[in-house]
Amino acid sequence: MLSEYEGVTTSISVADGKGNMRTLSNVAALKDKKTGRVWVEPEEVERATFRDLAAELGIKPRQVPLILLFHAQPGVFQRGFLVNKYKLNKMLFYQWKMLEKMGLGEGFIHDEFIPEKNGPVPKSLFEDLDDLRDKGLIKLSGGKKERKPVEAVLTLEGEHLATKTWCSVAEPYREISTDVKNMIFPLDPKTVKEKVHAEYPEFRKVYVEEDHE
Repeated sequence: MLSEYEGVTTSISVADGKGNMRTLSNVAALKDKKTGRVWVEPEEVERATFRDLAAELGIKPRQVPLILLFHAQPGVFQRGFLVNKYKLNKMLFYQWKMLEKMGLGEGFIHDEFIPEKNGPVPKSLFEDLDDLRDKGLIKLSGGKKERKPVEAVLTLEGEHLATKTWCSVAEPYREISTDVKNMIFPLDPKTVKEKVHAEYPEFRKVYVEEDHE
């Protein structure tokens, strides 16, 4: 019965993306009041891993997925470069959904996705892009005022941070980030829109035209 357990936090040792051991603190767990044994769910370990990594990097945990997408190599295209807000929205969404299919969705700290007329949108994307720009990690251009697609490019400092992030996460997160960028990066917004509406209609609202921003 749940009354026999109490919520606690604990420390646990895990291996990073290179196999190096690191200690995570404040991992949510359950403790048996009688025996003192502690149970930790795998997703809580993953969430703690992302929290500790983000703190070490000086960014927010939900920004780690975005940094992984910057670093992922999309075939022959340039690494460290993301263009078109609409496609970036959907890269982040598919990154989460593909990890979810692998059983890693609950442990993967990500932005909240809300349904909009053109499909799922990460609620805090603009805030996160502005934050990364203000930290000197990316350069931003484009948008509605400039009447051209949003372009985001890692700075030299951002490249160093992205490389460290990439090497610190487990292989599935690197693989999925690469697969998603390979899938979405070369497509035009209309094709992306049709794909996401067909596969995830629950995130669809009535729409009129694709978003070229």
